Amino acid sequence: MTTVDGSLLQSLWAAVAAQPATTAFRTTEVAVECARGPLLAAVDRSDRRALLVPILAKQTLVEELDGRAVVLRRRALEDEDSYRTYACLELVDPAQEDLFTALCVEVVDRVAAMPDRAVAALKKVLADWKALLAGAREALSPSALAGLFGELWVLRELLRHDPGAVAHWTGPERTAQDFHRGVDAIEVKTSVAAEGRKARINGSEQLDLVTPGRLVLRWFRLGTDAGVSVPELVDEIHDMTDDPPRFRKLLLDYGYQVREREIYARRRFEVLEHSAYEVGPGFPRIVRASFAGGAVPPGVTEVDYVIDLDSEAAAACRLDETALAEFMERR
Repeated sequence: MTTVDGSLLQSLWAAVAAQPATTAFRTTEVAVECARGPLLAAVDRSDRRALLVPILAKQTLVEELDGRAVVLRRRALEDEDSYRTYACLELVDPAQEDLFTALCVEVVDRVAAMPDRAVAALKKVLADWKALLAGAREALSPSALAGLFGELWVLRELLRHDPGAVAHWTGPERTAQDFHRGVDAIEVKTSVAAEGRKARINGSEQLDLVTPGRLVLRWFRLGTDAGVSVPELVDEIHDMTDDPPRFRKLLLDYGYQVREREIYARRRFEVLEHSAYEVGPGFPRIVRASFAGGAVPPGVTEVDYVIDLDSEAAAACRLDETALAEFMERR
C-alpha cells in the first residue's frame, strides 16, 4: 500500500497550479514509481487536473475520450533534456473534483502494487469505475435508502472516535459485512416495520468471520415521519471525516447520487429503537459450518434467511450499552 491519500494529491495539484503556466503541463512527482519512472500530478494551461503515468514511446494506448467526468489520452512532455510519453488521466468536469481525486488515489495504489504493468492497473481502475464516471445509476429505493441511513448512522459513531474511520466502511465494496476494523466486523440491519424485531441475512458468509475476531450485529427500527434525511447525514459525515474523497467514492459505490439529493431529502428517518448483538456460536445463524463438510451444498447458490431477534438465543447475545460503547471505541 502507498502513503498517498486524497489530501496529499490535492496539495500537490494546488502547488503546481501556483507555478507559472509556461509549459503544457506543470507537474510534480507523486511518491510512487512504475517501471518507466515516477507518476506525476499535473495541471494544464486551463488549470485542469491530471495524473500522468509514464509509458514507452512506442507503447499502444487506447484512448478514452468520451467520458463525462474524465478522459484518458496520450500526452508527451518535452524539454531541453528529455522527451517522455505518458498515459494522461484528465479531469473534464470540475464539479467531479472529489470523485477524480478518489479515482487517482486508487490508480496510484494499483500502480504501486504492480509497477511493471502500470497501464493495465490504470485500465482496471477505469473499468471498475466506469458506471460511476458515467453516472449510470437509478435513484435508491426507499428500502435501500433506509439501509444506507443505518450504515451512515454507525459510521458517524465511529468517526466521533476516529476521523479516519471512513476506511472501515466496506459495505459499499460488497464485502460480507458492512464494516471491518482490524479483525472485528459490524453488520448493520434496519427495519421500518412497526412491529417485530427481525433481520434478513443475505448469504452464509454475512454472519461468519473468516478471521478470529468479534462480529457485532447492529439493528435499528426506523420511523419515517420525522428525523434526519440521508443528505443531511451525508453532509455531517463529510465535515467529520479526514478523507472526503474516499467517502464520496463509497457513496457512489453504494448507489447514492448527488443529483438525486432533492428526492432523498424528502424522506426522513428517526431511530425509534436500537439493539446490538455479539454474533458467535450461540447466536442463531446459518454459516458454512452449519453444513456437512463445512461448505454450502453443491448447487445451492443463495442462502437467505430471517432471524427473530426476540428469540431466546438471540436475546442471550444482546450487548448492553456499556459493552457496545466499549466495542465501538476500540481501535
